Amino acid sequence: MKKVIVLFIVLSFAVLFVACNSENPNIEMPEEAPKTVRIAVIDTGFSSKAIPAENILSGKNYYYPELSTEDTYGHGTAVASIILRYSPKAFLVPLVSNVFEDNKIRQVDNEVFAQMITDAVDIYDCDIINISAGLILDKEEVRKACAYAEENGVIVVASVGNDYDVNGKVMYYPAGYETVLAVGALNKEGSEIAYFSQRGEWVDVFAVGEEVTIGTLSGNTRTSSGSSYSAAKVAAFAANIISQNPEIELEKLKEKTIEEIKQSEIYYNITNE
Repeated sequence: MKKVIVLFIVLSFAVLFVACNSENPNIEMPEEAPKTVRIAVIDTGFSSKAIPAENILSGKNYYYPELSTEDTYGHGTAVASIILRYSPKAFLVPLVSNVFEDNKIRQVDNEVFAQMITDAVDIYDCDIINISAGLILDKEEVRKACAYAEENGVIVVASVGNDYDVNGKVMYYPAGYETVLAVGALNKEGSEIAYFSQRGEWVDVFAVGEEVTIGTLSGNTRTSSGSSYSAAKVAAFAANIISQNPEIELEKLKEKTIEEIKQSEIYYNITNE
């Protein structure tokens, strides 16, 4: 089956690459995990040099199940670093959908991608699912998986994509689903929608996504741009709301998250074009 998952990152700068580290194997989920907000990050995994071990719960490499969730590209590490900057007490579950090898990104197929979403609900007991990637086409299995998450009170936060300057009509999924909180990017000043960000009535909220400070594979930091990073900020805001209101209903959570984003320094009250 054709694999069409696209990681949302602006490719105007170098990305550091490392080989997969098989010395950090996946472990079984603990019988009693700490009572805190869990965020599934469906992405490229986390660098153990960049993301504190105390914030990481056991996840899974869905592309290479025999290998670890150590990041081989850097995108998942960047997303995780942003989430923890805004929600430092959150627990993150790395679910690897993409790996970097032979100088290219490889990704799971659509069925596995959908399974990762349902597993985040059923196996990893997550409160939030962050997806900073997208599918070019609406796939039934992915749509149903996102609906399943919503039915179980789990908020799916997804970035809307970075192709507006070259193809403004593209709608990426799962951000395009009504069950998902779709996040676009603002420029670094927060004064307007970033030139690269998808936009339209289907986008629920925008947050700064240009020249964002991110963690790298080596444990250092640099700046990068993309709606991926906007989504990570929104996921973190949702985590803070859940931690303060554990029984909050999903629709109220979405409303409150959007409200708090709009009142924060990472948002500017613009008109959605």
